[in-house]
Amino acid sequence: MRVGKLQADHPHAAELLAFYERVLQLQEPLYGRAAGASWIARAAAGPGGRLDLAQFAGWEINRLFRRFARDVQPAANDVLAPIAERLAAARSPAAELLAAYVDGGALDGPAADLGCEPAPLEFFPRAFLQPLAEAAAEQCGQTDGAPYIPGFPARCPRCGRLPLLDLLQDEPETKGARHLLCALCATAWRFPRAMCPACGETRAAQLRYHETDAWPHLRVEECTSCGTYLKTVDLRTDGLAVPPVDELAAVELDLWAVGQGLGKLQRNLLGL
Repeated sequence: MRVGKLQADHPHAAELLAFYERVLQLQEPLYGRAAGASWIARAAAGPGGRLDLAQFAGWEINRLFRRFARDVQPAANDVLAPIAERLAAARSPAAELLAAYVDGGALDGPAADLGCEPAPLEFFPRAFLQPLAEAAAEQCGQTDGAPYIPGFPARCPRCGRLPLLDLLQDEPETKGARHLLCALCATAWRFPRAMCPACGETRAAQLRYHETDAWPHLRVEECTSCGTYLKTVDLRTDGLAVPPVDELAAVELDLWAVGQGLGKLQRNLLGL
């Protein structure tokens, strides 16, 4: 429903949103399958409240991954479609790609084996693992009390991956509380309002934001110290927003940021 509204309101993003909607349709049964799987329970039982992403490996996971690539192919663009075809057909490269992504390593080796660039290749393990990691994170319960990873850039206390975006919302004791939303497992965790999640900058003069009338509930948060940005979704302005969907649709905010020479802390699923 949210995708349809954004397509109507922002037709320039309709094609991106149509593909993303298909991805969501394919992720939904993966999430449902993961809910009762033994490997999800093992992944959720990592030390110190952290996810054990190494559990997302093995014969069954690799088979599901190749099927996911096959099902994505008909809706994919000219860059992703040939990669999907090769992944669906090649057992060993698919397994190696998934293992490399789970380990957090570079994808250059699997990309060379598949004859493609690493950047678009990342879409496949990330899109496949998102619903699995989200299901595992939900079994962990609330993030309150979870061990935060020290240092910068800020990383998810559940899976250690980078945040996709900021969330602003009112809470009983805090107006405009800020949370970061993980790009992989969708965990949201509290973060200081006036601090750069990329480098820890807290000087107000170095922290700026950019807004546009086209997206009254979104804005770009930039840090002039490290030249990094990410988007903020203000749920107080639009409580019906679906943050990852709205973030992806607001392409013009990314174009503005890139035009200013900024780099995104974590690109979204479609590489924007």
